[in-house]
Amino acid sequence: MSTVSGPDSKQIQYDRQLRLWGDHGQKALESGNVCLIGANGLGTEILKALVLPGLGSFTIIDHQLVTLADCGSNFFVHPSTIDQPRARVTCEFLKQLNPDVRGTFVDKPSINDLLKQNTLDFSQFNVVITANLSFNTLTTLANHLWPLKVPLLVARAYG
Repeated sequence: MSTVSGPDSKQIQYDRQLRLWGDHGQKALESGNVCLIGANGLGTEILKALVLPGLGSFTIIDHQLVTLADCGSNFFVHPSTIDQPRARVTCEFLKQLNPDVRGTFVDKPSINDLLKQNTLDFSQFNVVITANLSFNTLTTLANHLWPLKVPLLVARAYG
């Protein structure tokens, strides 16, 4: 006698994604480790789109503090978080969206200093995403990631 079981909680939670990219795609997303450089409005929205469907883990690199301007453009900060590390604040809010996702942050030193000191192992990431990073920093980062064969996605918002 065979028993028929219904969908488990994971299948229910991720039903839309499973229909879109299948079980193998969901497993690939759940094993993903993404690095976001720049916890501004653009960067956190990109990360949100990965956290909601069940990204495995992420790391946010951003040495800036939350400003009043951030409060007008970034859904993941609030006026009560002004002058707090933007990486920490956005990481905490993003993790609340999906408890299955692991998130960490680096708020010191800056990405430029991390690259100069070579103190972060970028090979641990499946992809590095930047949001509104300067051209000089992008060039240095790209030159660092190329030999590691880590893809670099560059996002920029105008206006």
